Amino acid sequence: MTTSQGLAVVQNLYLLQIDLRRCLDGDLSDPAQRREAQARVKEFSTLLKQADWRYMGGEDVLMSLQDMEKEFREKIVARASARKAMPRVATRRAVQAVVKKATTRPSAKVRTAKPVQAKKVTKKPARKSPARKTKRR
Repeated sequence: MTTSQGLAVVQNLYLLQIDLRRCLDGDLSDPAQRREAQARVKEFSTLLKQADWRYMGGEDVLMSLQDMEKEFREKIVARASARKAMPRVATRRAVQAVVKKATTRPSAKVRTAKPVQAKKVTKKPARKSPARKTKRR
């Protein structure tokens, strides 16, 4: 690799790093934006593998860029899982459609009470109570 090619790779790497920072600081709720960010991270990692640490300013710069690559990947995965974990908010129109469907469906059976059969009443013999003692005067 010539000096001009090495410097071009490093320059593209730094420009892509700035672009990725802007992209990840924004909203990644749209799946298309997440895919685009993942493609940029993939490009960043290939440029990082091609880059020579001597054109960057040292091995410590290379290590910090490798750490940034891991950070970028973690952010994309975290945002994707956070999006999946968010509960869906029911809109008024959706709720009305569900209520209308539940109340007007033809397969809904109307339950009627079954007639109760009368029980046969048998007369039990009356129980005799003990005789009352009355006071005599």
